[in-house]
Amino acid sequence: MERERPEPIQAHITSQGIEVLNDEPVSIVDEVKYGAKFDELSFDEQTFTLRVHSLDAEADKVSVRRKRQAVVDWFFRRAEEELPERASRFESKLGTEDTPVEVGEIDGRWGEYDDGTVRLNWRLVRAPVRIQDYVLAHELAHTVHEDHSDSFWNTVGALVPDYEDRRDWLRVNGNTLTV
Repeated sequence: MERERPEPIQAHITSQGIEVLNDEPVSIVDEVKYGAKFDELSFDEQTFTLRVHSLDAEADKVSVRRKRQAVVDWFFRRAEEELPERASRFESKLGTEDTPVEVGEIDGRWGEYDDGTVRLNWRLVRAPVRIQDYVLAHELAHTVHEDHSDSFWNTVGALVPDYEDRRDWLRVNGNTLTV
């Protein structure tokens, strides 16, 4: 059974730090702890806590840019963990298996298929699961159809029957999946 997860966390930078929104503000990364070997961000479903390097002094004030990068890194790691594991359910329907799925920074696109590998934009982890599934199904459909032919779209439709609605959602809301 597919695991449900809550709607994506909306995060943006404020002049005070990083504000996290789910309809209304719930937290700002205002808890900075010192003594870590490297910057590490944790999230307990309500509060982001940033642990910074042991050589940083409390008086050094952690910059907004550094806080933002910690949040980006946190979402990136989450994308690397969650997005590739969703591929197998579509691969079985396509008759393929073990297609490499990589997560990274892809400018101007949500995904791509090249040389036998699916690459997904890490920002997809911020989208609802149904949107993640559409992009993954779209890219995996390229394992059997190179171009965007009618056959390709029929394959995508077999994997995700309401793909047009999901594609429209991404066109309208994709620009909100930022940090």
